[in-house]
Formats: sequence, C-alpha cells, structure tokens
Amino acid sequence: MTTGFRDTSGWRSSQSQVLASLLPLYIVIFIGFVGYSLMITVFTPMIIHNSNNMLSSDASSAFRAGTLGVLLALYPLGQFLGSPVMGALSDRFGRKPVLIWSLVVTTLCYGLIVASLVLQSLPLLLAASLLAGLAEANIVTAQGAIADLTTKEQRARFFGYIYMSVSLAYIVGPLLGGKLADPSVLPWFNDATPFSAVLLMMVGITVATLLWFRETRHPLSAAGPIQVRHLFAGLIASLSNIRFRRFLIANFLIYLAIFGFFRAYPMYLVQGFKLDVTEVSDFIAWVGVPIVLVNLGLTGFLTARLPVRTVTIGSALLSGVFFALIVLPTSTGPLWPVLFFAGGAVALCLPACATMLSQAADDDEQGEIMGSNQALQVAAEALSGFGAGLLAAIALILPLSVLAATAILAAMVVAIAVPGVQRKGNGPLA
Repeated sequence: MTTGFRDTSGWRSSQSQVLASLLPLYIVIFIGFVGYSLMITVFTPMIIHNSNNMLSSDASSAFRAGTLGVLLALYPLGQFLGSPVMGALSDRFGRKPVLIWSLVVTTLCYGLIVASLVLQSLPLLLAASLLAGLAEANIVTAQGAIADLTTKEQRARFFGYIYMSVSLAYIVGPLLGGKLADPSVLPWFNDATPFSAVLLMMVGITVATLLWFRETRHPLSAAGPIQVRHLFAGLIASLSNIRFRRFLIANFLIYLAIFGFFRAYPMYLVQGFKLDVTEVSDFIAWVGVPIVLVNLGLTGFLTARLPVRTVTIGSALLSGVFFALIVLPTSTGPLWPVLFFAGGAVALCLPACATMLSQAADDDEQGEIMGSNQALQVAAEALSGFGAGLLAAIALILPLSVLAATAILAAMVVAIAVPGVQRKGNGPLA
C-alpha cells in the first residue's frame, strides 16, 4: 500500500521544490542541535572545573568525569525512548502535528535548563536534559518527511542536508555558547545565557513551522487505536527482521564510535590541555567546519559515483584512524588538522550508513525503520557518553582509543556482513 504524498509528481519534479518544502525541518534540526552542542560545550568545563558549584568542592576529577558522562548521556537517552514513538506517531497522524507538539515541549524543557543553571540545581538539570531529549526525537519526523518526498537515489543528498544542519549547529552553537557564557564579554553573561538564547529561538521556530511547513504524509485515519507497547515494539521488530538486522547492528557500531567521539574529545581537551569554555568552544566549532563542507558537495558527489556501502566502509575506517591520532599531540597546534580530517570522515559516514538502511526498506516502512535506526543512534549516544566518562576516569586517552577501535570494527562488519542494495536495472546502490 502506498501512503503519504509519494505519488504526487509535483513534489518530485524539482529537487529545489523538495528542498524548499523541507527547509523548516532543517531549521528545526539546526536549532535543536545548537541547544545540544551547548550542552557539550558549556557542561563539559562547567562540571570538570566545577565552575557552577553544582558539585562538592572536594569532588575528585574521576567523580566529575563520571558525573559529566551521566549528564551528557541523559539527552540521547531521552531520544532513545522517544524516537520509536515519534516515528510511529508521525506515520499514523502525519509529520506536522507530531513536530509541532514536540517543539512546544522542547521549548518548555529549555526553560527548565535555564532555571536549573540559575538555581545551581544538578537534579533539575539532569531531569530537564532527559525531557529535552524525549521531545527532540523529532529528527525522526524529518527523516520520514524526506523519505516521503524523495526517491531512494536522492536520499543520500537530502539525508546529508540533515547532517549539514547538525554540523552548522556544531559551529554556531559552540561559538555562541563560548561567548554568551563568558562574563568577560558582558558581566551578566553566565552558563545559563546561551540556553536562554536557544529558548527564544525555539519559540520562533515553533511559530514558523506552524505557519510554513506543509504536511508530507496523509494521516492513517482508518488505523486502530495507538498502544504504547506497539510503539516500542518497532525497534524489536526491526532487529528481528533479517532484512534489517545486519544494517542496524553495523549502524549501531558506527554511531557508538562517532557520537562517542563528539563527547570524548571535548572532555580530553578540557582535562588534558586545561581549556576553558571559550577555548574548547573554538575546537568544537572547528570540527563542524569540515562536516559542513563535506555535506555541501562531497557526500552527493561520492554517493552518485560509488556504492553507498563502499563510502560507509571507507569513511568508518578513516574515522577510526583520525580518532586514534587525536591523543598523540602534546600541544594544541597539531590538533587542528587532525580534528578537521576526523570531522570530514564523520560527515561522510553518517548519511551513508543511514542511506544504506533506507534503501533496504520499502516506502511504507520508512517512518518505522528510520525511527528504529534513530533509536539505535541515540542509544549509542547515551551509552558512549556514559562510557566515555567512566573510561576517562580510568585513563585520559582511553575513551578515544576505544572509539577508534570501534569505528574500525564497524567498517569490518559492513564489509563482511552487510549486503549491497541493488538499483533496478542500473547496478549497485549500496
């Protein structure tokens, strides 16, 4: 059965029309990840240096690293719980209503984050981070809308735009956070100021999405009542399906390595080189630069000429190599090129592995399977964030070393276990 607007040729006739219709979603993703990048940028030195006095003054460095790992794990844990729900609900009721409600809740959560920082309340900050992750599982809605409006051959490019939005957020967010959290810029700036700015952005994008975004999928009005246990069963069903299991396992390993990297290297820089919030924000923003550049052109160029599976294998291998190289420099100077190439490899790998899975699914399975994939992604984020904190408490270089080995293992799994997806009449796609 065909659902949604997939047969509407007007949407498919022009990639520029598709991009224009999806632009609100890319902006939503951008603002959401601005907020999340601020968590990594602001919370890392705040907890490691205990600048906000949320921890006891005599807390050990190991305890601080462990606390940071837990804090950074809660947002993706919320996304893990919310992603299958968002995917299934957007398939059932349409993309727009699910998106609007998630934005309203997200806006309230950023208000709670601001309050927790002003009140210096770690329990409230932990709770607000978890709730924000639950609400911002709306990236699944964006992926479903892209699948509604694009062919399988186009998806690598449009999924790449998602990661380009994320990458731009990882440039703007840290630069914004580094300045807005620095009282030397203005005396009243503090750790809460950047999140206040995101709160205002969320209000604006919620109104804009309500007015601008066009629904891409017809609600399934004839479907029966929603049951929560069925929403969470989607991930188990996807993993049980032999068509998807190997894709999802490979993607989980890739996500474990890549999103662990995004948490581990700021921690390594703050602890190893004693960087403050402004200094570490510059490095975090720098890593976003190659990701934007790659997704502007290289991702589409390579996936149009090479099997997506080949791109996934090569980029995962390169990611592992550059993750390992980060721990070698004894000064910050050599870190700039190493982090640049690590960011470029990551930029190729993320849309490629998502595209492999999407190409293996039928049209009516896109929302559920991409929701399951997103759930695995954020589960990997939560696990890697928590694990990075624990490993850093043992040895500073351990998190990046383990993540490098995981990326290389993921490349081997794709090469050995994941099958190619065939393009009808025109050779391999993946």
